[in-house]
Amino acid sequence: MEESKQQAVQVRLSNIYTALSRRTVALPGVMFVVVVIGWEFGIPALGVESYILPTPSEILASFVEEYPTIIEHLQYTLKAFAVGFVMTVVGGYLLALAMAEWSILETVLYPYVIAARSIPIITLLPIFIVWLGFGFSSIVAISHLISFFAMVVNSLSGFKSTDEELVEMVQSFSGNRRDVFWNVYLYSSLPYVFAGIKICVILAFTGVIAGEYLVGTEGIGHLILQYNNSFATDAMFATILAISVTQLLLFGLVVAIERKVVSWGDGVAQSV
Repeated sequence: MEESKQQAVQVRLSNIYTALSRRTVALPGVMFVVVVIGWEFGIPALGVESYILPTPSEILASFVEEYPTIIEHLQYTLKAFAVGFVMTVVGGYLLALAMAEWSILETVLYPYVIAARSIPIITLLPIFIVWLGFGFSSIVAISHLISFFAMVVNSLSGFKSTDEELVEMVQSFSGNRRDVFWNVYLYSSLPYVFAGIKICVILAFTGVIAGEYLVGTEGIGHLILQYNNSFATDAMFATILAISVTQLLLFGLVVAIERKVVSWGDGVAQSV
């Protein structure tokens, strides 16, 4: 029993070593180390003051010092992101499904979807403030609208890529609309849907940060503004580091779910 456990550990370590030794992992890792070392020792050598560009060690030290404050504001940001992201994924998917089901709806709405996507959402901020006020609601609205159209377009592309022969086959076995959806449309659209979700997870989070920066009283975006006003550049970089790590984790979570759910959609091009 003990030997089998040791063998399993050895196999796992071997797999990790193999993954790390791949060029796709090793080369970016080496590049990262070179940049950090050059940044750490090159910036002081050039005489650049830390309030202009702090070194990685100063940023890391500031992150440790400001960690409780950063985490507190990050929780608020994630709450707004969760609301806006769920609204985007659910609303965008359902609208795309309705447009795919009723062609007249697509004919009527799709031009407006494209036209609305071309409008810079930030220009609508004064309207959001009038309608929703400052704070959480306006932030969620910005996050939702920035990411919504990408979800609609990608999901609709997935539904329209469905093989009509499969639809006819299900219908030939007396399948109704529900059967067609669960057995054909759902599976054929999933690669495109996840492509849209991966876009939206970045756009929605970025939208929250922008909203907090402009109209927020809490959150990471508002915290960056506070650090900027007090010239705490190292703390500002530490907050940006927290944002980057959080976005990578959120994106990685979506990718992990996609790999579990979708095993046949490799190489699907993103529509947006």
